[in-house]
Amino acid sequence: MLFALVHKSFLRKNHVDLPKCKNKFYNKNQTHSCGNFTVDNFLDGKPKKAIELFNYILSKYRKIGDFELHPVKTRIALLTKIRFCLINKIGPDFIHVHFVLTEPYFENLCFYRIENLSNRFFIHHLKIYNRSDINSEVMKYMKHAYHVGNRKHIGRKNTNSKPRIGLSSTENHLK
Repeated sequence: MLFALVHKSFLRKNHVDLPKCKNKFYNKNQTHSCGNFTVDNFLDGKPKKAIELFNYILSKYRKIGDFELHPVKTRIALLTKIRFCLINKIGPDFIHVHFVLTEPYFENLCFYRIENLSNRFFIHHLKIYNRSDINSEVMKYMKHAYHVGNRKHIGRKNTNSKPRIGLSSTENHLK
């Protein structure tokens, strides 16, 4: 496995392809690891219900817009210009997903943890157990994450008046 850091001199107009792995990059200094990983490898041996949930999540995102799947050894990222949603784990009866958002959304019941990445991005973790878990509230955050993936947040004024400095992870302990 090769670990690479994309330098700005490698950037082309829209993205850069590394010769060894053919991964696309849209940002300078973006890290990744090369490997021969596939979605099929990630899903191999997983329960049928979880695979159906995985496909359902992808179908809901396809209704929002186009994206690419970027499988690595331990997860699958959905990306447009940046990774906006990651499927981190497929458990026996759930899928652990996280959305990349630009603001923390503490006042909801769908996220069991929110991580602050340098006040720039907030990683919102949730577990999906059934199709019905992807309700209108979750769809709203899926759309927000998709817009982050397309960098729609760049140049927009932050409308969240809450202070960001010092925010820590939160646990709702949803079952």
